Amino acid sequence: MKKILIALSLFLSFNLIKAQDLVKKIPSNAFTVATIKGDNVFKLMFVKDFNESFVGKKLLTETSKSLDKNFTSIEDFGINLEKNMYYFNQLSDSITYNCFLIPIKDANKFESLIENKEKKFTQQGDIRTMVLPDSTSIIKWNNNMLYFVTGSIKSSFFADSAKSARYGIKDIRFMRDDAMATDSVAVDSAYATTEAPMVEAVDAPPIVEKVKVQKKPAVKKNTKKPVSRKKSGKKKNTKKAKNTAKTNPDFDYSTTSVTDTTGDMTPPDSIIDEQYDTYQQERAEQDAKKKRLAFTWMTAQSDHIFNGTYQSIETNKSYTSSLDNKAIAELWVSSLQDVYNSIAPEFGTYGKAGLMKGYGSLNAKLFMDDKSFRISTGMELSQEQADSYKKILNRKLNKKFLKYVNSEKALGFMSYSIDTKAYLEEFPKLLKQTYGSFMGAKMDEEMNLGADLISLLLDEEAVSKVIKGDALFVINGLNTKEVTYTSYEYDDDYNQKEVTKTKNETLPDFLFMFSSEDTRLINKLIKYGVNKKLVSAEGNIYKIMEKKSPIDIYFQIKDGIVFFGNSLTEMQGIQNNQYSSNKLSKIHKQLLSQNNFSFLFNAQNLVGKVPASEIGGEETAKKFNSTLEKMGNVYMKSNPVKGRLVSADISAEIPNGHENALKYLFSLIENAAK
Repeated sequence: MKKILIALSLFLSFNLIKAQDLVKKIPSNAFTVATIKGDNVFKLMFVKDFNESFVGKKLLTETSKSLDKNFTSIEDFGINLEKNMYYFNQLSDSITYNCFLIPIKDANKFESLIENKEKKFTQQGDIRTMVLPDSTSIIKWNNNMLYFVTGSIKSSFFADSAKSARYGIKDIRFMRDDAMATDSVAVDSAYATTEAPMVEAVDAPPIVEKVKVQKKPAVKKNTKKPVSRKKSGKKKNTKKAKNTAKTNPDFDYSTTSVTDTTGDMTPPDSIIDEQYDTYQQERAEQDAKKKRLAFTWMTAQSDHIFNGTYQSIETNKSYTSSLDNKAIAELWVSSLQDVYNSIAPEFGTYGKAGLMKGYGSLNAKLFMDDKSFRISTGMELSQEQADSYKKILNRKLNKKFLKYVNSEKALGFMSYSIDTKAYLEEFPKLLKQTYGSFMGAKMDEEMNLGADLISLLLDEEAVSKVIKGDALFVINGLNTKEVTYTSYEYDDDYNQKEVTKTKNETLPDFLFMFSSEDTRLINKLIKYGVNKKLVSAEGNIYKIMEKKSPIDIYFQIKDGIVFFGNSLTEMQGIQNNQYSSNKLSKIHKQLLSQNNFSFLFNAQNLVGKVPASEIGGEETAKKFNSTLEKMGNVYMKSNPVKGRLVSADISAEIPNGHENALKYLFSLIENAAK
């Protein structure tokens, strides 16, 4: 019975905590959700430690200075640091909402941050509301949560004349031609409305603001009496010309001179100035209307978040499946297609043509512990795409590559391995899926024909034998070399003279390799290069004869591997089986052999290798090397496709002497800021 009661109490506690989490306030149609998990963060660093850190001191000092108060701890802000903080946004065709949800622990402390003579807030019940002075943002809070929202009107929404008319917005343009003039909308005030497309409209409080008009620089007037000159044609008075300009958008300012009643000439520039000022005034008035409309929508949206009933993001399976309790921060984006739509509105209908069809939600998670910090990323695919990627990634790196990697001296390496045959077979399908929707249904036959033509022209089996699909690039160090370059000098008469000069450059010592089962085509290319004197041969080692290249590039074929490098000594060692091997660490071996993509940067092997003259002098070099000495290895790797999820990780080791990744990161920030 006791165990049952304990289990029941734990269950109720868990659900109470979950119910108090602000995630339930995020609508299910949120486009992006970002989370900072305060509880997990402050398990790694106590509040006291944060306050005493470089970042903490900087934050408290700057906040105290800007608010003219004395803050000694981030707890003085009144935020509940043990709960999750959220950012989310919502997209529509008319407005984008950027929103923050922050848990409140002490509302009085928070109010002390914002309450002063300039910033006042209103209160209804336990809900307080403050509008920022420019009326572009709203803050609402109670004793448990704070909500901040800012809205951004989409200009493309009001490019539609019918929608513009609905909201009483005019399209104001300067010096319009006939085509442009037809796009403008003259809207009667009876059609104006403040109805929001996403939420119920509410009356917005009046926004008192001064409309600033940028005037065109005035033309300096001639104070001398104008010279009498003959005038042809009928005289027009100034008033008539101005009225003509106002009613006719095609009025030609550049060829019209205006004569006043006394016969003096009025410069055309004065009319342009007047019309430009009018244009600026009308443009400012329309911007003010959009601003008021955005404020109305934001007000309704913030009220809806606080008081409305709606489905939360917790009902979205894609979002909930992306969560990890151990992460200290998370990011989720609903759809890659929606990302494309939001950043490419100028594409019009093509922006919504399904260019990213088949690519689902994106997510990223940040982990920190006592050994490393890691960012894990993932992307959902359609089942068809997932099946294609599984076939393409069904290959491991050539094990023969591993003996050419020396962990003790390598600054870094990058590898990839795919099945070339599978890629070429799946490529037409992926091409049609991606660009078929972009081209439109009318181009289906052409897309199918193009895909079939690619398959017909390519012999996937033959190509995959020449280039199997795996490669490894290794940087073994840096070397300083004297190189020549062309410069130009000028004599006293500014005649140009070409001059050849020399300078020292620090260049990477690299080795690149890829697998090939059939080298007949490569051998033919080598023979062609030798005959054309583009390649020189020294035994089985070849050199590319390129005078403008700052480095010498050598290559050879051995044991089914094509090697490229800029060290003749290394190439000779490979050819003579004297290349130093068995110096690959266990961790690096696993990284290379178990993943389709891998990357390593060994910061400590770079210490002292970059000349001070190339990074800003001795002082900068000292700071640069000091930062490198405190860094661990940085890794990147892909993961196998699981179900419909393709993912990758970025991680960095923590050197000895650091308690955990967060404190190590803070020490790097402090060291870089000194």
